[in-house]
Amino acid sequence: MSKGNPKAANLVIEWSPRGVTTFDGATRTTRQFDTIQAAASSLGSKTAIVAISRRMMFVRTTRVPDAAISDVRLVLSMRLGDLFPLPPSDLAYDFVLTDNVDSEGRLAIVTAMSAQDLRNMQEEFRSAGIKVAQVLPVAMGSVLLAESVGRTSGAVVTRDNDGIGIDIVEGHSLRYSRVSTNISNPSAEVCRTYTVAGLPCGDMIAAGGFTFADADINTKGTSLESFLTSSSDIPAINIELPEVVALRAKKVRDQRQRMAVVLMIGALGLCAVAYTGYMSKVAVVNAADQKTQKDIKALDARKKATQTKAANLTDAQTALDIAFKYGQNYSDLVTVVANDVPSGVWLGGISVERGKRMVLRGVAFNNGQVKDFVDKLSSEPRFRNVRLEFANDGSIDLKPVVQFSISAFPVGNVPLVDLNQVKRK
Repeated sequence: MSKGNPKAANLVIEWSPRGVTTFDGATRTTRQFDTIQAAASSLGSKTAIVAISRRMMFVRTTRVPDAAISDVRLVLSMRLGDLFPLPPSDLAYDFVLTDNVDSEGRLAIVTAMSAQDLRNMQEEFRSAGIKVAQVLPVAMGSVLLAESVGRTSGAVVTRDNDGIGIDIVEGHSLRYSRVSTNISNPSAEVCRTYTVAGLPCGDMIAAGGFTFADADINTKGTSLESFLTSSSDIPAINIELPEVVALRAKKVRDQRQRMAVVLMIGALGLCAVAYTGYMSKVAVVNAADQKTQKDIKALDARKKATQTKAANLTDAQTALDIAFKYGQNYSDLVTVVANDVPSGVWLGGISVERGKRMVLRGVAFNNGQVKDFVDKLSSEPRFRNVRLEFANDGSIDLKPVVQFSISAFPVGNVPLVDLNQVKRK
């Protein structure tokens, strides 16, 4: 599982509409209250980690592309309707990526709850004066509880108000969680839960003082207590309202757009400076060439032989320059790309390295604009082998967009060695 969060509070509260259970890490005491207001009256205003009860949470696993977190979140937002029984617009969710990677992608653990339930919970805590540091399923504590008894996998079984809670842990990750009312036969319910999680029936850990005949391990520890008593960090899950996630994503996009404008202005400024310097050098070269031509005309026949020899040396130097120097300035490449950007296309990044393909990343409103951009670049004599690496559909503020990546090879960008490492005699 991906790296967890350090403990941001010394109080953890299991919340459900029927009541709350608290565990104080300082006093190591567990207490139950009918409401958050009652808990706040007894405990005072504090910062707390909120663990949502099993009845209120969904836990699912799915394979996602082995990509950046932002890209994975975009993919998951399109799959929510297939993973959970509620409409995506009514869900608040978060996920962690595991170390489990195969040909289908990386395994992600996705947890979700009703967005309205989350709003109600936050309002209760706000009214009670308790600050919420993190929101995650109480079942995530079973991962830490299993580790505390020397297990990386197993079914953590606890007594719940409505029956028994069963959390399937596999490879340091929570794979499934449910509540069963079949208290009379816990072992059968555990094996049934393993099957639903797509795993063979394995170890059974009876937790919180709950015992049954087939349990492999018995412990008085609970999933709730493990958030604060375990030496491991808390899993990196923090369930937020959809509007909060959307607002944060918008701020990131706005910041990137501002940065893109600043970088483009800087690039144009560098191009102007480079062009001015280039023209100055051309003028100096032209003046020197005119003087050389006058000197050559004044030389006698013997000096003409020397001139021929010098010309041969110049040809050899030119050949060396062609082999060891770049064919184009990077500033020229950026200028050409900027001029070719069609209307409706925004560039998010330009990557150019010596001897490698140039990579462009950006966003467009539709695939036609992306194709126009590729066609324009293909017609430029400065580039060869222009190709579209990928174009993925997505959305920004509920508007459909296309995220794309284009690569091309700048002509002449194939130096044999680094000039800084060549010592000429």
